[in-house]
Amino acid sequence: MNEKSKELFLLAQRYKQQLSQHPILSHYWNSISLVVKGSISRGNCDQYSDIDFVFFCNDDDLASINKDYLQAGLTDRTDGVFIPLQDWAGHYHFESYSRLQAYFDDHYFPQVWEFQQAIPIHDPKNVFQLLIVRASRQFLKQPVQFIMKKYLDLSLTLDWLRHPLKRGDQIAANLHCAKLVTDLCKIAYLFDGQSYPHDKWIAAYLSDTRFGRLYESDITAYLTTFPTSHPPTPHLELEAYPCYREGLALINHAGSFIREHYGDYRWIDRWYEYA
Repeated sequence: MNEKSKELFLLAQRYKQQLSQHPILSHYWNSISLVVKGSISRGNCDQYSDIDFVFFCNDDDLASINKDYLQAGLTDRTDGVFIPLQDWAGHYHFESYSRLQAYFDDHYFPQVWEFQQAIPIHDPKNVFQLLIVRASRQFLKQPVQFIMKKYLDLSLTLDWLRHPLKRGDQIAANLHCAKLVTDLCKIAYLFDGQSYPHDKWIAAYLSDTRFGRLYESDITAYLTTFPTSHPPTPHLELEAYPCYREGLALINHAGSFIREHYGDYRWIDRWYEYA
């Protein structure tokens, strides 16, 4: 944890004490959990970081808390509560334990990634911590189905890329190239049986993955092939477009990685029969 993270974590502890005396929250304090997530829990805060709090409780308490905040005039929202801390030092909102479980059950990877790294600073009955341990134990025990889906997404996106390239559609071509980069990063986490983060963090931890250590420089270099400065020349052979050619090479690297670590599946080469 860097110095900025330590500073904000201490501030988070002080805000926790204030929140424990909140006129509404104090009535629920012994049955709710409070976690800090984001860059504080990951220990890599910078000058742009703030305190990202999430309260967890059961569904009945969540409905009551939302109603209490609304009736007290502390929020105008009817879909939940989102409250900034003093001087926008951070913010807090509420979620239910059942929704947290659903992130795991539904394989909502970015939220699982966030909360697996969150730090509980108030969890009197250990409900949050036990749920995370239990749900993580079963999560991605069999990652191949998710690797397959992401690999098919990559192959299909590359196939679709040929249309804007052949037509000289600069915007669509760049959008497809960007999706290739995003999904290459995502599959790198899946290769390690891990969730992947939200897009704003998708590349920050790429080098921590096995695939990322091998191909991060190639993925970064692929950005230079995007047709950003001028539209692609229409009607060329696909191999004449660097973004297509290098995109295919990166997908082939992913296919080879799957073969080496998971097995030689039919869908690696014959992806079009499965997409």
